[in-house]
Amino acid sequence: MACASGCATCVCINEQMIGELSASQVQELEADLLQLKKDLKDLLATTESGAKPVTLRDNVGRLSRMDEMHNQSILLANRNLTKNRLKQVIPAIARIGNDTYGCCSVCGELISFARLKAYPEAAMCLECKSESE
Repeated sequence: MACASGCATCVCINEQMIGELSASQVQELEADLLQLKKDLKDLLATTESGAKPVTLRDNVGRLSRMDEMHNQSILLANRNLTKNRLKQVIPAIARIGNDTYGCCSVCGELISFARLKAYPEAAMCLECKSESE
């Protein structure tokens, strides 16, 4: 929520400003998000071949095949986590564009810079996130 002065990155409760992300902090977080998006896409691209079904080889023992299948299941789980995180990063970048980035989607309070720095795609403050889990 924007304050009465029109600042889009601050949070107001009953017209009283309680916090604000500076323009440099928003720029830093936007750069973090863009880098994270690139890194996640690169990771998905480099693990694409490992996600293909394990082929059975004539000269490989049963345990080796089981080991390959186990490693592939771990890779697929990691790829799934990467895809889900990418699905959170894209809307976070959009929130910067529509001036809602840094505000909790549940309570409207400011998400701390430290939380956004550690988890730039966060859409909820720590308290709301804890309650939702």
